[in-house]
Amino acid sequence: MPAVSKIKTAVESIIERLSGQPAPSSVSGDFAFVVHPLPKIYLCYIFYEADEDFPPSVTCLYSANANRFMPMDGLADIGEYTSKTILEIIAG
Repeated sequence: MPAVSKIKTAVESIIERLSGQPAPSSVSGDFAFVVHPLPKIYLCYIFYEADEDFPPSVTCLYSANANRFMPMDGLADIGEYTSKTILEIIAG
């Protein structure tokens, strides 16, 4: 995920646009945030910056009850479209 460093500088804009909030302090990673792309569905993005051993990466976690509100294929689409929106925000 080569966009990790750009995303880090745009966290506030991403949170504002996607009705988000900072991730709970118990969430690991170098930085993280939670977004709310649809009612009742939350996504937690956890970012790891590059170091000498590993390239940058990102993990997207869904709220534990997300499958109650939408089928799995719909949830996959939500993850894809939300990630694309994040990339659009950092592109300006």
